[in-house]
Amino acid sequence: MTFFAKIAGGKNEPAARESRSRTSENDPSHRRPLDPDADLVRLARAGNMQAFEQLVARHQRAIYALVSRMVYLRDEVDDLVQDIFVQAYRALPGFRGDAAFGTWLYRVAVNMTRKRLKRMSHQNHLSLDDPEANLGERMISEESDDPQEKAVLAQQNRAVREAIDRLSEKHRLVIVLHYFEERSCEEIARILDCSVGTVWSRLHYACKKLKGELAWLEEGGR
Repeated sequence: MTFFAKIAGGKNEPAARESRSRTSENDPSHRRPLDPDADLVRLARAGNMQAFEQLVARHQRAIYALVSRMVYLRDEVDDLVQDIFVQAYRALPGFRGDAAFGTWLYRVAVNMTRKRLKRMSHQNHLSLDDPEANLGERMISEESDDPQEKAVLAQQNRAVREAIDRLSEKHRLVIVLHYFEERSCEEIARILDCSVGTVWSRLHYACKKLKGELAWLEEGGR
């Protein structure tokens, strides 16, 4: 399913997820699952570097995917991901387990990515034709062996990318986390340290704006 199909066909999806999240929170039988990283975190906090290396191995791909959808220069992405894990190791003594380690790590990644984007703001509008952007690996699209269909899909992906880029940082971030990283509204709220209602509001605004700008994609597919 293409990204546009997701936002066009599931306008109530964020609200449904929020509703399910609140139902779970109000259910006395609901318990947050045990953090699968807990043992490794405990060892890493005690100075065990092998344990931290295992944490890096578990989460590096997810963090790279998040960063690469916000920052388009490959060298910048590589450097930033490395810096994120260095910062996470330094901050590990302050991790108290109030959230899962993966959620806490995402929070570190989001905060550092925001800071990096501010420093490299002149690069935010990088040409989408730049091979270093490697956008083909960052977009969700249908695959096709037909050259003409590939060209159409490439054009659609470009349009989607440009539309997402025109969003403000806070709206672009919730779109990336929800639709590309498949994080629930509740998880995004924990990552961004805000309310679920705020996440839903930002998603609603961003989806409405994207649907308006990309309506021609749906019309062209009919």
